[in-house]
Amino acid sequence: MISYEVPEIHLLSVKSRTGEQLKALGDSSLIEEVYSSSVFKSTTDMDPVNSEYEDEIWNTQWDMQQVTGNQKSYQMHMADKETVIAIIDSGITPDHPDLAESIVEGSKNMVPKGGYKGAEPYETGDIHDFEDKMGHGTGVAGQITANGVIKGAAPGIGIRGYRVFGLRSAKTEWILKAIVEAAKDDADVINLSLGEYMLISGESNNGGNDRLEYKAYQRAINYAYKQGSIVVAAVGNDGVDVKNRQEINPLYPNLLTDHGWTASAKVVDMPASLPKVVSVGSVGPTGERSTFSNYGRNFIDIYAPGGDFRYLNMYGMDGWITGGWFEKELILTTSIDGTYYYDAGVSYAAPKVSAALGLVK
Repeated sequence: MISYEVPEIHLLSVKSRTGEQLKALGDSSLIEEVYSSSVFKSTTDMDPVNSEYEDEIWNTQWDMQQVTGNQKSYQMHMADKETVIAIIDSGITPDHPDLAESIVEGSKNMVPKGGYKGAEPYETGDIHDFEDKMGHGTGVAGQITANGVIKGAAPGIGIRGYRVFGLRSAKTEWILKAIVEAAKDDADVINLSLGEYMLISGESNNGGNDRLEYKAYQRAINYAYKQGSIVVAAVGNDGVDVKNRQEINPLYPNLLTDHGWTASAKVVDMPASLPKVVSVGSVGPTGERSTFSNYGRNFIDIYAPGGDFRYLNMYGMDGWITGGWFEKELILTTSIDGTYYYDAGVSYAAPKVSAALGLVK
């Protein structure tokens, strides 16, 4: 039974109870190849910390001070909603006071009825249900366009949400569908603050790899590129050199089995590793690479502020909080409850680059 489809890149997702049924599909002359769908996760997992803020909040937005030249870029060019940045994520809170005026028509939901593995009964499959249930997408949106108590990198620039998360994980085909839809909707920039590791050579414990899914991803990115959309993606939050197989290969779970793996197995940080994608790493307030940001020779196109934990490691949790050091290295952004929270992750570096590219475009 077909459960999901992205016809623009010739991708069908089917549900099957038996291996024989899948084999029969693979034997068909109409099917190029068959593979098992993988799972994407957002690239930050730190719990938000809500608080109350006053007008002087700008003084705690060290990241925005850096990327805007302490608001000089705001004076050079006022963003407007004629330029649209697509946020493929967990959705957007439509009535957040810092975001509401920037949301343009056409936001969409890519999560099908029942959600992830049918375990989300509150997911109806309504294409118009783009409201954020997790919080991550709203936080990403704040880094782009917040224009209220806090400021984004391009306050007031247009945003459109493409929801691929409910309260659980996302399937890769939902991400691919969102990229295609955003490109068809003429998004100027597509922001992907999410990712996973894919095995594209060698074998996993089930005797396969992610090569076909990797190719499907290439087709989706190429489609967006031809439509004129710039795709921006955050790298992973594991602090590894992605060019060092001894560091990145153990992050692929299927390789950590008694079946073993060889040094020739190639694991990639997706989607940041793809050509035609602007890959973004994170730096902290000192300008050093964030302790959590992945890196690698000829891998990252640009770094932007996404927070750090150096001060936390230096002062310990108590000193970090009581001394206010958390404000000096975490990122302040918009929350799903209409307030604000501190967080850190490459997820908050990528949207700053998306905002800058939107301004340039």
